[in-house]
Amino acid sequence: MATKIFVDAGHGGPDPGAIANGVTEQAVNLNVANNLAALLRQGGYEVMQYRTTANENVLSNKAADLRNRANMANNWGADYFISIHSNSSLNPAANGFEAYVYRLNSRSAQLARSIVDAVVARLGSKDNGVRQANFAVLRLTDMPATLLELGYVSNPTEALNLNSPAWQREVAKAIYDGIYAFVKP
Repeated sequence: MATKIFVDAGHGGPDPGAIANGVTEQAVNLNVANNLAALLRQGGYEVMQYRTTANENVLSNKAADLRNRANMANNWGADYFISIHSNSSLNPAANGFEAYVYRLNSRSAQLARSIVDAVVARLGSKDNGVRQANFAVLRLTDMPATLLELGYVSNPTEALNLNSPAWQREVAKAIYDGIYAFVKP
């Protein structure tokens, strides 16, 4: 039986996420998530996506929407949960790739570390590490889960990357490499 991976493109619908330097987070997240899902399917994984378009499945109440994302993955019986996001900061120099997990000493953290290592190796992103956070999609999921921050929309250089379809494909490949290194299909 194939490993089941739930791919969550963060934000969407009425919630665009962070916006800066001509980048809208929810659009970047969706493009990277769609690229990642295609790679995972080609690699022999079973994949479910929360959304494959801007508005699909997105609820207008943010707390309900976050619960819905976790519930969908739990009800499907996902083996792993990957949430794709783009970061923002008041400091335009802030940059790098990071991953969040609910607990640091966990399979989630091991998966996240594998992904961070693969992205840093492939793209040369600054390694901002694996961090602990009480995000709903991490707290409410029953399987190892990580929330990835691809880069900072507030950083002019990273914004150019985030908006680039070629870069979006490359970061999806790197995330795939990190998943594959941790869990074979």
